[in-house]
Formats: sequence, structure tokens, C-alpha cells
Amino acid sequence: MNWLSVAEIAKLTRIPAPTARRYASLFKDFLGGRKMGRVTKYPEESIVVFERISRMYGEGRVTSEIEDGLRTEFPRTIDVDHAPQPPAAQQEVYAELASSFNGVIGKVASCMEVIANQKSIIDQQQEDIQKLKTAFVMLARSQKKMKELPTGCDVIPEEIIEQTQALEKKDAEIEEMALKLTFDTSDLKAKLQILESELVRLRKDRREMEKYLQDKIERLKGVSS
Repeated sequence: MNWLSVAEIAKLTRIPAPTARRYASLFKDFLGGRKMGRVTKYPEESIVVFERISRMYGEGRVTSEIEDGLRTEFPRTIDVDHAPQPPAAQQEVYAELASSFNGVIGKVASCMEVIANQKSIIDQQQEDIQKLKTAFVMLARSQKKMKELPTGCDVIPEEIIEQTQALEKKDAEIEEMALKLTFDTSDLKAKLQILESELVRLRKDRREMEKYLQDKIERLKGVSS
């Protein structure tokens, strides 16, 4: 098929170029134009339509009357740029969009699962710390009572002294455990903040992907109709 620019059609039909461009704009549905780079070109058969439009204007008809006349004489065409995509191409686009969307959803779900696990660990450690604090209070009370006892060896049995020493040792161990749990909890909270930031970003990506997917589907529906 031979494709011609408006300037070439104007030269062949002897229609002034500005007039031919106006015809192309007003009656594009009957001319079958196709975008080629930056220039819209028309099939060679459209010369007949350009000449018919020129004659009808010469007869004194207005644009609406000319459009009605063309509708009865020539088939209404669709710009190639807006032609429906082949079904296979549409399916490929849908598959690509669905794959991208599912990938984002998968990342969000995975991130939320990790955050839930981290929160569970933090809650458990906070509960352990609270138990340790209670143990500290009880140990402190026991030690205070021990110190209030008379210091004579005949008054304090050796067994109580051994138990007191064991309690002091246990106190040190518990304090070390509590300190370690506190550090671990702080580290987990920092990680949790990072994960929550990532979750916010993923949710934003998901919203953008949903919008892109919806817009793409709407455009494809519009083309198909």
C-alpha cells in the first residue's frame, strides 16, 4: 500500500495544503490515517475522499452535511494507532501485569510475616524482662532481711550463709541475662523499624501497581470496544 503525506495529497489533488490539513483533521474517521514517526500519512485511496470533500464544500455544503454524505458513500475507518491489539498481545500484556502485581503482593505478604514474627519475639522478651524485674525485687528483699539478721556465727546457720551466697550469684546471673535481653530487644526494635519502613514502601509500590494495572486494563477495554 502506498502511503502519502498531506502535502503529497495536496499536490496530487491541487487542494491547498492548509485546506487539505483542515480536511484531514475534520474527517479523519473517513481517511484511514496512520502515524509514521512524527508524520501522519494516508493511503493512496484516500485521495478520492479528499477530492469528494473539496467538491462538497464547493457545492456550498457545511461540515455536518459533508460528514453525513461521506458516511453514506465511504466506510468509516479507525486510526491504525488506536486499532485493537490482537488477542494474543492482550493476553501477553495481562500476564505481564499480573506477574508484576503478584510479585509486589508476595513481597508485602512476606514482609508482614517477618514483622509479625519479630513483634512476637519482642513481646516474649519484654515478658521475660518483666519476670526478671520481679525476681530482682524479691532477691533485694531477701538480701535486706539477711543483712538485718545478727552477725554472730552462732546465730546465722551455715546453711543460710550458703543460700545467701548462692542467691547473690544467681542475682548476678539474672542481671546479666536481663542486660543481654535488653540489648537484643533494642536490636530487634531497630530491625522492626527498618522492616516497617520497607512495608510502607511496598504498600506504596502496591498502590502504584494497582493504579497502573487498572489504567492499563481500562485502556485495553477502551481499545477493544
